[in-house]
Amino acid sequence: MTGRVERWLRASRLTSDESVDARVQDLLESIRRGAERGDGESWDAANERKADEFLAWLEREFAGRVLAHGTPVPDGDGPVVVVQRQLLPPFARRTTRYNYAFTVPGRSPRRLVLVAHYDTWRGPGADDNTTGEEIVKQYLLAALRAERRPPLTHTYLLAGSEECGLIGFTSQLVLGVGLSLCNVAWAYGVYAVVGLSAVLIPLAMFRFGVSGSREYVRSLSPAERESIDGAISVDSVGEGRLYIPDSSLGATFARAFLPLEGHERLNDTLQEAAHLHAIQFNTYLAGGTTDHISFLEAGRPGAALVALAPGKASPLVFGGKIHTRHDTADRVYPEPLGQSLRILDTWLHLAQGGERLAEPRELDEFHYARLFRVRLRVGPGASEEWWLALKDAVEPNQRHLNAVYRVEVSLDGDRARCRANGIVGWGVETGLEREVADLVAERGEWERARVREVELQTPAGVVTFARRRHPRWAAVRAAGQRLRGWLESLIGTHSFLTFFLTAFLLARGVEQALALAFRWDAFQQVFFEWFWVGAMAVLVGQIATVVWLVGTRLPAMADNSYKHLSRADNLGSLRRDRGREPRVTT
Repeated sequence: MTGRVERWLRASRLTSDESVDARVQDLLESIRRGAERGDGESWDAANERKADEFLAWLEREFAGRVLAHGTPVPDGDGPVVVVQRQLLPPFARRTTRYNYAFTVPGRSPRRLVLVAHYDTWRGPGADDNTTGEEIVKQYLLAALRAERRPPLTHTYLLAGSEECGLIGFTSQLVLGVGLSLCNVAWAYGVYAVVGLSAVLIPLAMFRFGVSGSREYVRSLSPAERESIDGAISVDSVGEGRLYIPDSSLGATFARAFLPLEGHERLNDTLQEAAHLHAIQFNTYLAGGTTDHISFLEAGRPGAALVALAPGKASPLVFGGKIHTRHDTADRVYPEPLGQSLRILDTWLHLAQGGERLAEPRELDEFHYARLFRVRLRVGPGASEEWWLALKDAVEPNQRHLNAVYRVEVSLDGDRARCRANGIVGWGVETGLEREVADLVAERGEWERARVREVELQTPAGVVTFARRRHPRWAAVRAAGQRLRGWLESLIGTHSFLTFFLTAFLLARGVEQALALAFRWDAFQQVFFEWFWVGAMAVLVGQIATVVWLVGTRLPAMADNSYKHLSRADNLGSLRRDRGREPRVTT
């Protein structure tokens, strides 16, 4: 973390490392207690009992400030909470029967929602999702212990019946089998099976979960839904690398039929927060959904924080724990909990009008540059400026920050000497040109200045960015990276079509390979002598390959699109000349 970020955190009164560590320790203790049940008690009954006990404790701890749903909120500046214990209709019940909504009225009716499901499936659920449940409770208590009401209204939702039993690798297995059988049936003209598969495959992707949060959103009036500026779901953040999903199977399937707006803008905020705190994260979930999709379906901005590790969400894989008896408190770890708190702290700060970090890096901390001539419309005329777009591209997870500066330029042929004259803005776009285009927007137009070298005056001295030695070869490599990144991004945005096409092409490939093999009499004789063994081996091998592609390979490719598009941009940019490090000038 750079000095600028540390100073901004202190100035914004955002959490210090010491306070995050203390909060994480509180969470670990709460998670240990939350992942217990009484003798002879089912997990569903235990989860409901603990939610009721929390509500009773809240009424004792904050006597007179806990109001029943529908009670008028008193005047004053002290925080209060309005509690709704919502019974789910029978058709929406999967596990627990209730939602618990805790709304802390703010100085504005605009609303932020922090949601976590409190039900578990076939186990203690310490990670999935006592972690999210306890984080939501911690933020609720912080809001009630504050001196004043928050700037915006906060809703802390403990959602019931999020689980439905199919998760992770199991859902990928169902999807892979369905895709494979669909293509086999198609090849042999069994169109009734094809039609049945076409209906069941999307259901395997979307499943039947998140019904509790869906019922909560449906119960809101149109005005209440419209007031939601953002909803963040926190789910299973106790182990593994953090995910800030750009898409997931459930959300992608729903997006084909429903307008899911605001997801990208909210995700950008969470990802910027992760960048600022040097948090590694991924962006594509191979399977599974969580409660943010209920808000996306209603057209409100929604995003999620999830943590995954290899095998964590796969009960069929050795070491898997989610939805098993192995999801215990001793397998919940401090690091992803602390990362989640830092991101949520930053989101709440920015979403409520807090000051955004003006300049995330020092001028001598960047690695790539592009120079632009910008013409901005001002009244009836126009003004011309030089903008220098810079990229810090050495994040530990190959992600980066961009910053665009207004500069004074002295041109000497194809060499430019620049002095920064204030920052225009910053962001995390894959390309510097896109960052500039976003900042210019409809205010004017821009063009890239084709220079061979840029010398930037910084407080530490002069930093030089120069064209690569073999620019044509770099352009070819950039085109390849750009094509690869574009294709991988299509996997993420059109996952169902990609998975279906993959299974179809694999089935056609197997069919052609068998047709070729049958030209040899020896192969025919052996195959038909052992027909059932051979046929099952071919079918099982095909299904296993589809499951591997759907569950592992294709999601990894979708997640890597950012990396390849960023590399393409780097190859087309001026690169910092390490042979001419900053030299002190007078």
